[in-house]
Amino acid sequence: MAIDNHTHIYNEQIYKDYFKKAKGKVSKAFVMADWKEDWKGLIDFCSEKEDLFLLGTIRISDSMESQLDNLEKLLEEKKIIGIKLYPGYFHFYPSDQRVFPVAELCQKYGKPLVFHSGDVFDPENKAVLKYSHPLYVGELAVRYPGCKMVISHFGFPYFLAAANLVDKNSNVFTDISGTIDELGSKKANKEIIRQYAADLKRAFAYFPDVKEKTMFGTDYCGEHTPLNKVNEYFEVAKKVFSKKERESVFHELAEKIYLS
Repeated sequence: MAIDNHTHIYNEQIYKDYFKKAKGKVSKAFVMADWKEDWKGLIDFCSEKEDLFLLGTIRISDSMESQLDNLEKLLEEKKIIGIKLYPGYFHFYPSDQRVFPVAELCQKYGKPLVFHSGDVFDPENKAVLKYSHPLYVGELAVRYPGCKMVISHFGFPYFLAAANLVDKNSNVFTDISGTIDELGSKKANKEIIRQYAADLKRAFAYFPDVKEKTMFGTDYCGEHTPLNKVNEYFEVAKKVFSKKERESVFHELAEKIYLS
């Protein structure tokens, strides 16, 4: 059984659709709080589900003190299992001094600090890609070696840069979520699966140890969105990872990083 380390399951309908699509292959799903919404309601929603685990977030453009106090309380009460930040959407580098207390908080409680990395969903044309490049996590990773950090989406499309960063820093990990969108035709969807597997294999050819630091994830957001794929990520994982490697990718590493 797999752990999906990256989803956006925000209500009962998305929850039902997701687990129907997963067809019994997923035992737990980690839910990323959305920076665009008031995510406090997600705390109760996820708490009521034995198979959902929430990561909180912070709006770095707002007053930080009260947000940090709230996050620490949630970490103490074990209502969240980590914190996710969205640099490209809020125009800050991960090495920004405002991130330091967030990293310190995650380090204190032994929980991961997750970064949205790479491409952005930006219909309002407000995000700035340079801030979400995976290499910019490197300075923070060196400053806080005791803080576990996760580069979401394998830094798509900057696969080699993400692999380089994960390989270089013992406290940085990644996942395969968020690259396979609904493209409107079986031929197009089949091609993106083929290409994604090829891109991952290329990155692992240069940085083979990164396989041991990679987790399964989908970035599932609901049937009403292009990010509605689940089984396609299983297909990619089976093309890229050997049977021996899949135990780590599908659940063992996520258990260690998020749940230990």
